[in-house]
Amino acid sequence: MKKNVWLSISSTQQFADCDEEQIDLVTAAVLYERGGKYYIAYDESELTGLEGTRTTLKLDGKTVSLIRTGAYPSHMLFAEDERHVGLYQTPVGEGVAIATHTSHIRNTVGEKGGELVIDYTVEVDNSVMGEHHFEMYVTTEPIDGAV
Repeated sequence: MKKNVWLSISSTQQFADCDEEQIDLVTAAVLYERGGKYYIAYDESELTGLEGTRTTLKLDGKTVSLIRTGAYPSHMLFAEDERHVGLYQTPVGEGVAIATHTSHIRNTVGEKGGELVIDYTVEVDNSVMGEHHFEMYVTTEPIDGAV
């Protein structure tokens, strides 16, 4: 199974001593299933600051891998109530080791679409740097404002 889908993504970030930052994005993607797991792949845009990067989400129940290839490669793992360390490539070219601690995952994505919600914190050098809330809706129907 492989099908074209639409994504509506809303990401909220709150860093210490900074105003809350929100990014809303609607984009085309590909949804496919392999080995009982669902995958969603899409190209990042200028809006996210990661132009030239392809993001693939591997969805396995309450475990989500985010794999970026291209201009800003990175790999992050989200598993409810777990902490994981990954490498994040910054737009200025430096690789930074960061840890994510996932407090909540809701994943209802299947062959007809669904929803993915992740709440997590980001740590650098064992210090919490920010809190994140990520929501993605996957649908086979076009979404207003899609690129």
